Amino acid sequence: MAVRALPASALGAALAALAALSIALAAGPAAAQPALAPQAALTPQDALREANDAATAGDWARVGALVGPLVEPRRASTLPPADLAEAYRLSGMAAFYGQRRDVAEAHFLAYLKIDLDGRLDPALYPPEVVGFFDEVRTKHQGELRARRPKARRYWLLNLVPPGGQIQNGERGKAWVIGGLIGAFAIGNVTTYLVLHSWCTRVSGDGGSSVTCDEGTDHARSASTLRGINIVTGIGLIATYAYGVYDGARSYRRRETVQPFVAGVSGGGMLGICGAF
Repeated sequence: MAVRALPASALGAALAALAALSIALAAGPAAAQPALAPQAALTPQDALREANDAATAGDWARVGALVGPLVEPRRASTLPPADLAEAYRLSGMAAFYGQRRDVAEAHFLAYLKIDLDGRLDPALYPPEVVGFFDEVRTKHQGELRARRPKARRYWLLNLVPPGGQIQNGERGKAWVIGGLIGAFAIGNVTTYLVLHSWCTRVSGDGGSSVTCDEGTDHARSASTLRGINIVTGIGLIATYAYGVYDGARSYRRRETVQPFVAGVSGGGMLGICGAF
């Protein structure tokens, strides 16, 4: 049987077609799989976003893999405080569910040092991790309190109610005392000015007396206004005195050591704290 040789051009075309088919078959399975972005290529914001999604799904291993690099010392120093706090919070939960409670405590404490009022929402996370987080806060309460900026306080503000109440953080009481002082002051000054315009003090041999537009309604109304003037004056003095007393008392109380009780899982904790 005679075999005819293919022309060189036809042979080259056949080999090229065979190579293209091989490449297409090899790339087929790879193309069917979704491309995964390398973790190192994720920005911190993308990593935190994906970690939060994984936390919602309960995939704590993925959460740890995503935020673990963010809390490494060399990387952590480059993150904004808000992102770093979120990374520590997520790392703490991932470590807790990974049965590494010492690591979880360290990460939760680092989170609280950045966000002193940080919390885990019980509506979003299981009670066991929320309880552990609260235990960490209670255990390190003194250290965290020492990091809180201290507001400047002035004792002289107690002499200007409701300044003392505002300084002591008693906003509701400040509104009440300030409102009473304002009302009494307006009533007292108003009645005094009206009486001063209606009435005249007259001096005579038997002493001095006050006359108030005889023959008019002013003469009858003056006695009522005098009573209101006296009552509002007494109320103004009494409210001012109470405001000074209350402000000074609360000011001293905030500078004394007080006991506190904090609940923790499986028991409780009794201690002392002070506000200075």
